[in-house]
Amino acid sequence: MAVITISREMGSEGDVIADMLCEELGYCRVDKEVFRRMASETGLDVEALDSMEREFTKRPRFVSQDMTSLYRKQRSAFEKDLVITEEAYARFLREAMEHQAREGNAVIVGRGGQMILSDWPGVLHVHLHAGKDVRVRRVMRRMGVDEATASRMIDISDEQRRQYIRVMHNNANWERMQYYHLVIDTGKVCPEVAAAIIVQAARHRNSGPEDCD
Repeated sequence: MAVITISREMGSEGDVIADMLCEELGYCRVDKEVFRRMASETGLDVEALDSMEREFTKRPRFVSQDMTSLYRKQRSAFEKDLVITEEAYARFLREAMEHQAREGNAVIVGRGGQMILSDWPGVLHVHLHAGKDVRVRRVMRRMGVDEATASRMIDISDEQRRQYIRVMHNNANWERMQYYHLVIDTGKVCPEVAAAIIVQAARHRNSGPEDCD
């Protein structure tokens, strides 16, 4: 009944690996579309939820939690029009992920699962990354764009993910190793091998001891 959270960089083959894990383990994939359906079922305005997530990625960087708290008190006119508040969004996301953790047998892709479920037993947190050059080639191939466009897309995606975690989790840095049990460079380890490593770790997490001392 283990749960796996996947944090991934654009071009790190995170989605491919998530699908491999679901197929191998018989798990369900929980991603943005699943969360949108869950939000709709609970009566939340899905479009407002999407708008709020976009706003998170546009906020300026902060150097302290106090500054973040101050910013949150000074809501913009755009935010005041949103149907969903930050508090409601955070509560929904936490409750949705905790529901998945209780149900088990799920691969949670993105949305800061490594932060929200950090203390949950039986949950394996994985971060997938690769060198910029590798990621650029993959995006060029997959998206059919030139090198400059692929590089720009990756930079934007990285900053959006960085900002989302920073705003949602008190200036946390999504790249810090302390948030993960496994960090895999998919530029050095092919997706099939990465998936196999994660499967073994998930099975151990499910049945083995919490500590390995």
